[in-house]
Amino acid sequence: MNTAAPWYIEKRAESLAIVYLTRRDDLIISHPTPEKGLDFLITITKDGISSDRLFGVEVKATVSTSELIQHNEIYKLKSNRDKNTNFFRDLPFPVCLFFFTLDNDQAYYKWILEPNNDQKNVGLNFNENDELKKLHNKEIANIISIVNSWYDYKNNALR
Repeated sequence: MNTAAPWYIEKRAESLAIVYLTRRDDLIISHPTPEKGLDFLITITKDGISSDRLFGVEVKATVSTSELIQHNEIYKLKSNRDKNTNFFRDLPFPVCLFFFTLDNDQAYYKWILEPNNDQKNVGLNFNENDELKKLHNKEIANIISIVNSWYDYKNNALR
């Protein structure tokens, strides 16, 4: 029997994403227009000034951790219900998926459009891998570092 997900899951997951992201003071979080398809557009700042470095965050959630399978530090969803990420293929900036389990408010993430920081081939790779990693302050710092490096390589490639 299929039961509908509680009405609050989406809003609560988005609120948790804001909590995780606002632990840093160098990020501006905005809601893009609904037709963009992203839940959040994140602008990285430097000394309080926008750096024009953007990345997107898509937010998904489930009520229970029982939806996840753990192997070492890697997690996977038991079902592939959140596979509809093809929309993001053509975006010109990196995009992450933040996934929350609401029974314990634990966050996980994976890249949807992953920055390729190879100096010879700067681009974005569409990630079809189902693996999630735990999201915490250190991983958010790592995401920001990867995005900043990607923009640095991209800007150098244009010169």
